[in-house]
Amino acid sequence: MIHYHAIVTGRVQGVGFRYFVQGEAVKRGMKGWVRNTDEGHVELKVEGEQQEVVDFLKTVRKGSPFSKVTDMQMKPLPEFAHYQDFRIKG
Repeated sequence: MIHYHAIVTGRVQGVGFRYFVQGEAVKRGMKGWVRNTDEGHVELKVEGEQQEVVDFLKTVRKGSPFSKVTDMQMKPLPEFAHYQDFRIKG
């Protein structure tokens, strides 16, 4: 199991990007959350099996049909939060 934090920049607000991220996470059995930031980015934390998380993050980096990801900063987190599901935070 691994735990990652990511900040996604680009055209990622107002285009359904959080719902895209949540859908991909649920489809892959990931746990965590996603939210918009005040700076116009999208922030997420995700936990899951290593290969599943890697594949998920690659998909997020590609973006949805309506978004345009220009950058994605990712870092592994040393501790687990033991999320119950993957949700969109307000």
